[in-house]
Amino acid sequence: MRERLQKIISSRGLMSRRAAEAVIARGEVAVDGVAAKLGDSADPETQRITVSGRPLPAPPDLVYILLNKPRGVTTTLRDDHAKKTVRGLLPEELGYLVPVGRLDRDSEGLLLMTNDGAAVRRLTHPSSGIEKEYRVTVLSGGQMTVTITEGKKHQVRNMCKAQGLTVTRLVRVREGKLLLGALKPGQWRVLSREEIGYVRGE
Repeated sequence: MRERLQKIISSRGLMSRRAAEAVIARGEVAVDGVAAKLGDSADPETQRITVSGRPLPAPPDLVYILLNKPRGVTTTLRDDHAKKTVRGLLPEELGYLVPVGRLDRDSEGLLLMTNDGAAVRRLTHPSSGIEKEYRVTVLSGGQMTVTITEGKKHQVRNMCKAQGLTVTRLVRVREGKLLLGALKPGQWRVLSREEIGYVRGE
């Protein structure tokens, strides 16, 4: 099946799509010996794709990790201005994993990370309607639970601000059928078979 080259390269765990686009633009990707251009597609099953002269590796085993992201850690995998990113919380042997959705630097809690591109697209698509539940602490010391189905930037904080409330702590405790449970900040676990079936839409 033909797919965009940057998508194929990313799915093999080499780098993000954005980084793959940069490599393609530099002329370092070839399909059947011919230099590729941005926007090109290929079939990895029938064509030989090389990156910087090396054959594309085989598809990696699919990995699904549930992480309790601590406060002060940036969700993005690569940020030259971030002191800590979620990549540094996981062992290197897990390979290249992508965060599903975002939690801003000052927020905490459930963050799914995987190399399953289809699952990422399914869970983050606006039409998914997947509930995200947050435990919110406000300046007065009170706590409340907020559930949303959209993922706009700072949405929960902005909702509280509109009600005259200042958020002092924001923890995502549930995403669809996935629960944060007893994981402490910085801890992670592998999803169960049932949870994997859920994120894959099976």
